[in-house]
Amino acid sequence: MKSTLFTFIFLGFSLSVVAQNSRNKGHEPFQNDICLPAKIYMLSEVQNNIFIEPLIRRWRPFQDVVRFSGTAKYGRRFQRVVSINNPLDGTSVVASLINQDYFDTIKSVTSTIVVGERGSGENTVTVSIIGDSYTHGAFFKDALLEKGYVPNIEMIGLREVKGYSGQADEGRGGWTLNKYFTVTNKRTDAYNGFWQPADDHKYWGATAFWKLANAIRLQPEDNRTFDETYNVGRFGIQSLLFDEKTGYRKNPEKNDIMFDNSLATYVKYDGKKWQKVKYEDFEWGFDYGKYLSMWQLEAPSILVEFLGLNDFRGAADPSMIDFSLWNTQMEKLVASYHKAVPAGKFVLMIPCSSCGILDNEAGDFTTKQNACMWELRKNIIENFDKREAENIYVVDAGIAIDNINGYNFSTDSAYTKPYSEYTGKRSIPVQRGNPHPYINYPNMGISLAAFIQRYRK
Repeated sequence: MKSTLFTFIFLGFSLSVVAQNSRNKGHEPFQNDICLPAKIYMLSEVQNNIFIEPLIRRWRPFQDVVRFSGTAKYGRRFQRVVSINNPLDGTSVVASLINQDYFDTIKSVTSTIVVGERGSGENTVTVSIIGDSYTHGAFFKDALLEKGYVPNIEMIGLREVKGYSGQADEGRGGWTLNKYFTVTNKRTDAYNGFWQPADDHKYWGATAFWKLANAIRLQPEDNRTFDETYNVGRFGIQSLLFDEKTGYRKNPEKNDIMFDNSLATYVKYDGKKWQKVKYEDFEWGFDYGKYLSMWQLEAPSILVEFLGLNDFRGAADPSMIDFSLWNTQMEKLVASYHKAVPAGKFVLMIPCSSCGILDNEAGDFTTKQNACMWELRKNIIENFDKREAENIYVVDAGIAIDNINGYNFSTDSAYTKPYSEYTGKRSIPVQRGNPHPYINYPNMGISLAAFIQRYRK
């Protein structure tokens, strides 16, 4: 009997090893990791939160945990979050990754707190944000516009911020960084003013797009599809420059270029009339200076980029993501901005690396998405952090996202009822809206507000 039992255990162990080797085939054995930028921007007189899940490679409670030390004064230190209510400039945050088998410290990283004073500043500060659905959904609104943390702010862009006359942004839901390096010529494809032909040519977008933008401005209550309102809405002021019936620019200048959707061709104004041309007739590139001059926008002293979620959260393998194109395009974006605004400060925000829990309405594989986004987080820190001498700054918005309570929860019994015939009182907590932590947006904007307050002139 003893011999049989020993054989069974040994065989089970062998099968376990084989299975583990199979899982690791083509991959290095998994090791946990943490990363933080060299500086963390915090706002005075508010609660500044650091959530654990965003900064750790995998959230593994009861295996690897993160504990905090340093010279910072913590208001609370919990398993999932630490908070600093009265940040002191120059103090340190030390995050240590600890394995609880033997309480070994696997890795420690140190960040310096940089404080921005809330509510200070009599002069106007000009800020522009280029982003995806987080920006389109105005993650910044509470911190930058509602709470008075950043007084006298002027937000620059082509899309009006709802409810705030004179404020604008450059948020486009679903967009990647690469999308900003392509032309837009479809009716419901949000106009991209940054991608421009070389020399004195100027691209003004698609005629069908501006016809629709005018229609939305003139009849905002009409029933429209999601794509129409989501992608073409908030361009109302800019639509005034285009004819309501044709979509053509009202007062064209020589070498203006548009896409005529009815003719399915690009057209160029020769000073008298529009002539058919081809996209390939011109050399195209990201041109921030031309974007500013075309639309007569004031040059922002701070340009914020907040992209990456749509670029990488759906990657097939977190450990095999190639960031080379993304990094190259980001460098081009930075260079184009600094060419137009040499003294401007470019802010690269670390995006979400906590996309919610596995129980979500969309059925998203959120833990894998989190792993993919953590790799982008690491990439940003390794390639763009500590470049203040080049007027490039990294602001960590990701650490402000609560992976559990930062998301809305469903009230639809089709999702929350354990099974259809269930008559009890219990329900499954199911998130909705992933990966958009809507109720967490106010918390996400605090670090950006702190940066603006620190460096405003």
